[in-house]
Amino acid sequence: MTLALRGAGDASLLLLAAACGGGAGGGPALSDDALSQRVVDYYQKSISTSGVTFAVTKYEDAGIPGWRKGTMVVSLGQQTQNIGFYVTADGHYSFRGDLIDLTVDPLEQTMSKISFDNQPERGPKDAKVTIVEYSDFQCPFCARVYATLENDVLKDYGDKVRFVFKNFPLTSIHPWAGDAALASECAFQQGNDKFWAMYNGLFSKQGDITRENLKDRAGDIARDAGLDVARFQECVDGKKAQDAVDADLHEAAALGVNSTPTFFVNGRRLSGALAPADLKQAIDRALGAKG
Repeated sequence: MTLALRGAGDASLLLLAAACGGGAGGGPALSDDALSQRVVDYYQKSISTSGVTFAVTKYEDAGIPGWRKGTMVVSLGQQTQNIGFYVTADGHYSFRGDLIDLTVDPLEQTMSKISFDNQPERGPKDAKVTIVEYSDFQCPFCARVYATLENDVLKDYGDKVRFVFKNFPLTSIHPWAGDAALASECAFQQGNDKFWAMYNGLFSKQGDITRENLKDRAGDIARDAGLDVARFQECVDGKKAQDAVDADLHEAAALGVNSTPTFFVNGRRLSGALAPADLKQAIDRALGAKG
């Protein structure tokens, strides 16, 4: 549900608030109930769609003197939408959206949300550029960019680049992607090099894999790569590496990832089956930023 809400929306009110000396309107602070009623009354009068209701569910400290941070639930029938907003404690001014701390480096902030502990990776940990990919072994665009990475980009940059892989199987449209992600994590349990052997095998054989034959194909890849096949199959059958897949999924959701492939190059987000030139441009930009 997307609703067009008039008024307390946005850059104009941010500027208005800034012009009013840091946010507070100057009047006495209202109780949470009174503040909520004022906010709800305003939006109820602003909406043109009938049947829409508003409710403020919580307030918290905004981190700015004289301001409160709230969450409002907008409902229309069975549909709901949560909207964050800021309001002065006296109920005078409000704006919707997120407060941005301009003193924080957004790329570093993004990288801080990514776990690098015990992850499949290639390249030195102290490389000048770190590429993190959220990928799906059944995704055709991921297979295309796999070829780009392997045949072009990673070879050209060598030790300047660290490449970290994260599983993001889109199981709603790719029926064997979840099982393939699990197989890759089971291979990783036997060593980083074993993961990359499974990674190479799954992507290079993508066109021949089906939901029905995935287990056999993954077993063949494991055998050819020198894995302990019995241990590998026990891991797959018992879903003993599912927690690792789930951790990647939760991390991706926190970063707003919703498609594959999605890359973060030193924190800068790129999506889709990127051409070699596009990836190289992003890497060169990151190398330049590092000096």
